[in-house]
Amino acid sequence: MELDIGRIQSLEDLCLSAWPAPQQLHHAGWVLRFAAGHTGRANSTNAVAQQQEIPHDLIPLVEREYRRRGLRPTFRETPLCPPGFTAALLDKGYLADDESHVMVAEIPAGCVPDPSVRIQNNADDAWLAAYRSMVPIAEAEMPALRSILAGIAAPTRYLTLWSDGRPVAAGLGVIDRGWVGLYKIATQPQARGRGHAGRLIRALYAEAAGQGAAKAYLQVGVGNQPALALYRRLGFTPLYNYRYYRQG
Repeated sequence: MELDIGRIQSLEDLCLSAWPAPQQLHHAGWVLRFAAGHTGRANSTNAVAQQQEIPHDLIPLVEREYRRRGLRPTFRETPLCPPGFTAALLDKGYLADDESHVMVAEIPAGCVPDPSVRIQNNADDAWLAAYRSMVPIAEAEMPALRSILAGIAAPTRYLTLWSDGRPVAAGLGVIDRGWVGLYKIATQPQARGRGHAGRLIRALYAEAAGQGAAKAYLQVGVGNQPALALYRRLGFTPLYNYRYYRQG
């Protein structure tokens, strides 16, 4: 199937805007992103439009700027990258790392609010504590995460699903240009497989549709079979993949 580069570029723009790095450098159609190591997408170099060749000074620049910040030089390979890009990185000793799908779906009609889902406009301490109870985050990474969340310019909703007085699922949605991006979707380990994440997402759909969104996107690791099964049930289909290449 031929890739729709225009649509991919639009999704990449949404993704980069929805998860902003506190520091960025732009160079010849690429953006170098730095966030003290918290999450790959905020600490990697990305093509911002379709590229036909690799700038001769790009890789040295990336290596210098990431090392200067104590970070491992990392590229995020997408269909926007030029021919020969992967081979050039492998020739320089870079190693292929995590691969993910970018998946898209239409927001179905008839989604309604869920009274068990708390929705708020800011990531307060209660939401962060609920999320960290599901996905441990080192205290040293918290300033970077808070900075990323504070930098999101588009309307954002932070959700927590409660059951029997405790949080069982959490996540956030970034609403932008008719889309809602799903980020940080998580469930308590002991409560998985009970439909909690699906309930949370449907509640987010209801909220996002009320803000004008008609479509949804997300990013998920290709090996995360439980999440992939859930997202397929919700109607998501892969649009394209991306992969990280990190200096060996």
